[in-house]
Amino acid sequence: MRSAGGCRRGRRYRRRAVDTREALRQTFGFEHFRPGQAEAVAAALADRDALVVMPTGSGKSLCYQLPALIRDDLTLVVSPLVSLMQDQAWALGPVAGRRVGLVNAQQGSARNAETITRAVEGELRLLYVAPERFAAPGFAAALSRAQVGLFAVDEAHCVSQWGHDFRPDYFSLAEVARRLQARATIALTATATPRVAQDIAQRLALRDPVRVRTGFDRPNLYFAVQPCRGPAEKQRRIAAALSEPGSLPAIVYAGTRGLSEELAGFLRRELAEDVVVYHAGLERATRAAAQERFMSGGAQVIVATNAFGMGVDKADVRTVAHAAVPGSLEAYYQEAGRAGRDGNPARCLLFAAQRDKGLHVFFIERARVTAEAIERVAERLRWAGLDGRYDVELGELEGVAGVMGRAGGARVQRGAPRGQRSAPRVQRGDGEALRAIIGHLARAGWVAPEPSAPERVAGRIVGEWSPAVATACLAAAGEAERTRWRQYRAMWSYVERAGCRRAALLAHFGDHAVAARRSGCCDVCEAPAASG
Repeated sequence: MRSAGGCRRGRRYRRRAVDTREALRQTFGFEHFRPGQAEAVAAALADRDALVVMPTGSGKSLCYQLPALIRDDLTLVVSPLVSLMQDQAWALGPVAGRRVGLVNAQQGSARNAETITRAVEGELRLLYVAPERFAAPGFAAALSRAQVGLFAVDEAHCVSQWGHDFRPDYFSLAEVARRLQARATIALTATATPRVAQDIAQRLALRDPVRVRTGFDRPNLYFAVQPCRGPAEKQRRIAAALSEPGSLPAIVYAGTRGLSEELAGFLRRELAEDVVVYHAGLERATRAAAQERFMSGGAQVIVATNAFGMGVDKADVRTVAHAAVPGSLEAYYQEAGRAGRDGNPARCLLFAAQRDKGLHVFFIERARVTAEAIERVAERLRWAGLDGRYDVELGELEGVAGVMGRAGGARVQRGAPRGQRSAPRVQRGDGEALRAIIGHLARAGWVAPEPSAPERVAGRIVGEWSPAVATACLAAAGEAERTRWRQYRAMWSYVERAGCRRAALLAHFGDHAVAARRSGCCDVCEAPAASG
């Protein structure tokens, strides 16, 4: 339990005996906890840190929502996605009323200020915020006047350099919890290997945490991989699979925005169904309309990039199909796990071609970070941040880095150790690589990223540039690349394996209690007629 001084500004948290089963029934109308929930709720009410690893759709959010509505203080929930926060806040309305609030850029500064005031004055029990908000000057200081009891970190794998969705914005959360004098931290994720779980506990400075780890097996899900020669065969096979009785509603994941549009058009023609598209290149209103149409049943198929799905809770999805092999088993299992949340049989189909394997290698190698790339990005940020702050369009940063690589490369090459001299790697289109470099610079303590639009990067330069910073950044980049190669090998071992796919998935997450081969397990154990 954190040492919070016991009392702040004359207010004392009053821990009281609570019948959590009765609270569950009265608050949410459930008669029983799902596996792992009771232990997590008990830890939160006892001011114990906790690390909760539960599969997608198992009710992780209740592990902090119920304690928040029981406790007398504020539960602060850090979540990476605005739509997820909005959905949860809306869903809690009937049971929590005005005791739930959220802070995000979409609702404006005046509304955010009002929400923070309500939190400080004790009117809120749950407050949702995005991790990047803590980089904004004064935000954490304003919240420090509230009585924060529970600090909940959702999608906690984002803090781990070995996680599949590593986000620099999560770096500072352990320090934020300390500054806010939170009595306990609860970290929650659906996709953590034992190694990632240990890294989460370390990065968030969890103190002797209660570890809740339920089995990853989803017995109602059927897993299959269908080899394809190329994109045309993938389209035909996906259409055939979705044409089978009982295959809809369906989520189809495509690798890129362009492919999602193309595949959606093909499926509209083949299925004679309303097929909607969702990707980050669409206007926000268009994305929201597509999601609402799918969630309400107006459209039976949604074709999307991985921008869709986090926090989406549609219980009756019968098929999740991947038209491209994801970059990691963690990402795949999280997305596939959106099928069959109602407990009824559902299928997780992966359509793989050998060219997918080559693309994985290409993107891993293209994202490789060299010493000169780090120097170029750092120099551009120093130039943009003469007053200690930077706010740069990502496209401009990419372009400048590319020009510097051609015009200034000789200077950088001469200044680099012989073993590190190589052709510049930063090119136009390498947005993810550039964001990764900025993340490594943040981890090295040189910059502090701040909230920005998707096409921009913003923040403060908080440290002095030195060879030690460059070395630390390069070391972090090297570890990140090694992680990507490990993920690549694990993913393709699953695709190409001759043994049970369910066993492979569960073993990857440290769950070795696999049932014997049975009907509906996977295409290797049994190939039912409905496998498509």
